[in-house]
Amino acid sequence: MDQALLDGGGQRLGGGGGGGDSGMSILSSAGGCVAFLFVICTTCFSFLEPNQYGLLRNFISGSISNEVVRGGMHFTGPFKGYVIFPAAQGTLEFSRVSPDRPPVQTRTGADPQDPDSGGQPISISCALQIKFVPEKIREVYLSFGSFEAARQRYLLLAGNMVSNTAQEYTPADFWSIRDKIAARMLHKVNETLWYQGSVVAVRFEIMKVDFAHSFEESITAVQVAEQSKVVNEYEQQVQRVVQHISVMQSKNQAAIANISAAADAQSKEIRAGAKRDAFNLKQGMKATKYSELKTALGFDQKHMAEYFKIKSVQGQGSKGKVVIGVPSVGESSMAPPREQAPSKPKEGEL
Repeated sequence: MDQALLDGGGQRLGGGGGGGDSGMSILSSAGGCVAFLFVICTTCFSFLEPNQYGLLRNFISGSISNEVVRGGMHFTGPFKGYVIFPAAQGTLEFSRVSPDRPPVQTRTGADPQDPDSGGQPISISCALQIKFVPEKIREVYLSFGSFEAARQRYLLLAGNMVSNTAQEYTPADFWSIRDKIAARMLHKVNETLWYQGSVVAVRFEIMKVDFAHSFEESITAVQVAEQSKVVNEYEQQVQRVVQHISVMQSKNQAAIANISAAADAQSKEIRAGAKRDAFNLKQGMKATKYSELKTALGFDQKHMAEYFKIKSVQGQGSKGKVVIGVPSVGESSMAPPREQAPSKPKEGEL
């Protein structure tokens, strides 16, 4: 009986162990599915950034697809992936602080005023932006093998074209028409990169142009001399204007003096004429009034002469003492007066 119980317990224990193995199998299956899905996702799907182009490549056969996609998650299948190229514009820079390339060392064209000079050595710091065309990315990959290799080739081509184009211009052109030089360089660089690199140059900028130190000093001295010449010419013009103003002032002062003199002379003539006319009017009026007085009083010429004497004495007597001689009593007024020695006036008399 005990043995039967033991056998029964063993069967029950055995049944419990079978249930545990079934749970582990389910977990293992689920884990396998997850792993399989992970492998499928990682091997059959590829991801691109929004500003990235992808060129599909088979990693086993090395074949390249003709289709170029941009950004997002794409189903590629196993053993395939994307060769990545930037979709945004990229910058190639030539300067002392750039990790790409140092400034372009070249020479300018010969100066027409000094054909034997052979141009001046210059250092051009510049930058350009390039952009990939999706239809040409496969050709770029087949030509250069990768984006970095293509970029190095573009730097070489662009630097050579900047150097060659700089030799078409004189040193003075880099001061006066630098914008036209930059436009010309953009055209030449874009033409070269398109035909030899299947990429488009969108923008170009000359950031700095360095000449030899001695040449810059000579240019500075020439410019200072030219500016001094211009300043002297302006000063001469100013002096001419000042002298012209002085001449005009002198002429105006002379004209004013002539006008004042003429006006003064005319004024004196007018005053003299007015005084003369006034005197004549006064004398005429006196004559008229004395004639009326003579007629009214019934005086003859002799009586009028005596009247005038009396008026004269009255006028002088108001200003001081006057000594006069009169005829004696009973003496005929018609007899001539006797001559008498002039009496000496007393002290205090006039």
